[in-house]
Amino acid sequence: MPWLAAGFLPRIQAIQPWLLAIIVFAIIAALIRRRWLPSGITAALLLVGILPLVHFSGAAPNGSNGNHELKVFSFNAGRAQADPLQLAQAIREADPDVLVLVETSEPLIASIGKLNALEVLSHRSGTVPTGGDRDTVVFSRYPMTERQEEISAQKTGWYGFPVVDIASPSGVFSVVGVHVYPPLDDAERWEHGLDQLNRWARQQGMQPVILAGDFNATRTHPQFRRLAADMSAENTMWPLNTWPADRQYPPIMGIDRVLARGMSVLDARSIKIAGSDHLALSVTVRSSL
Repeated sequence: MPWLAAGFLPRIQAIQPWLLAIIVFAIIAALIRRRWLPSGITAALLLVGILPLVHFSGAAPNGSNGNHELKVFSFNAGRAQADPLQLAQAIREADPDVLVLVETSEPLIASIGKLNALEVLSHRSGTVPTGGDRDTVVFSRYPMTERQEEISAQKTGWYGFPVVDIASPSGVFSVVGVHVYPPLDDAERWEHGLDQLNRWARQQGMQPVILAGDFNATRTHPQFRRLAADMSAENTMWPLNTWPADRQYPPIMGIDRVLARGMSVLDARSIKIAGSDHLALSVTVRSSL
C-alpha cells in the first residue's frame, strides 16, 4: 500500500500517545462550555486511543517450585558510538545472564571486554564484521548453541537476527537479538521484518523464548501487538520510553523491548549511556521451566 510504504501511517501511530494530548484539551474545552455530548464522544475517542498503550501484566509465578530468575540487558549502542566506559560499568552493575547488543561492532565489544564487562558472559553469538549482514550480538553466562540462518538477512530484508539456545540451570530457552528495519522510507520492509519475527516465534511451539533488542515499533503499532499478543512484556502499565535519548527532552517512544514467552517479565528499568540515542534496558525474567 502506498501510504504504508511511505511510512506515513506508522509514523503517526508512533506518536499517537502525544496526539492524545490534543483530545484531552478538546475534552476540557467542551466541559468548560458545557458541551456534554461532544465531551462524551471525545472522551470515548480518548479511551479508544489509550487502550493500545495500557498493559495489564498477568500475575507472575511465585519464587517457589524451582522458578529461576534471569537478568537480561539489552542495548542499541548507536552505531557502536556508545561510550565504552559507561557501557562496561552499566553491564557490570546490572550483572546480566543474557546481554544483547544492537548496532554494535567488534572494536566496541573488545573495548568493553578489556574493561572486564564480559568476564562472566563467556558465550556469544557470531561476529559482526563492518559492512556485514548482522549488527547484533547475544552474550550469555550459560552455554549456548547458535542456530544458523534461522532469521537471516534474506528473510528480514535487512540485518539478520542472531538466534541462540541457552542451557540455563532451569532448562533450555531461546533468545533472539532483534533489530527491525525502521518504518521510515520503506514501511513494508519494516512490517516484513516484524512478520518474520512473529512467524519464527509461532514456529517454536512450547519452547520458552526471549526476544530482545530494537523493534523500531511501539505498542500503538498493530504489527507489534500481533507479535507481543501471547508474550510477557515489561511489567509497567505505560510504555517504558527509550528513544530518542540524546535530546534535551526525555525519550518519547518505547521501541526497545524485552519480550518473553514461557517466562514472566518481572521488572524493567532504563539506563542512559552516552553516545547512543537509545536507553539501555535491564530486565528481570522469571522462568518456570
